[in-house]
Amino acid sequence: MAGYGDYPFGLREVKVVSIDGLTAVSLPAAQKLMFKETMISDTLRGNDRKKSIVTIADGAEWSLEQGGISLEAYAVMTGRTLVAAGTTPNQTNTLTVSAGDEFPYFKIYGKVVGDDAQADVHVKIYKAKLSAAPEGTFEDGKFYIQSCSGMAIDDDTNGIADIVQNETAAALPST
Repeated sequence: MAGYGDYPFGLREVKVVSIDGLTAVSLPAAQKLMFKETMISDTLRGNDRKKSIVTIADGAEWSLEQGGISLEAYAVMTGRTLVAAGTTPNQTNTLTVSAGDEFPYFKIYGKVVGDDAQADVHVKIYKAKLSAAPEGTFEDGKFYIQSCSGMAIDDDTNGIADIVQNETAAALPST
């Protein structure tokens, strides 16, 4: 199997998946998916000197930057309902934002592949939640949520995240 540094990587796909796995929304305009582990660390002292250092994984911080996060994906991240009315070309989609909405946990799947598309690396974040207000803008008649960030914790089954390197590229899980 090729090593991590053996080929260049480029972001190919990010999916936001409801925590129950029933809804998966692909973010084809993904530009960046960042995550970093968070840790708790402390020292044990005795006889006026350090005797031991303890460090444990505590969770992860994550952020997404997009060319545009769809209302469907935003609904998964916020637990809100997207209501469609009418038919194309006159269809309207409404996502109502209310004070006091409590955001749910969700999953994030990301995929990077080499230029030759022979191998890939997936990251699967199992229990993520928004922890900062998403940023959006109106541009050229479209509404874009451009970035969002949050925290991830252990889901008590899979852990915080998996990083999987495939020698032969594989599709992201659909749910």
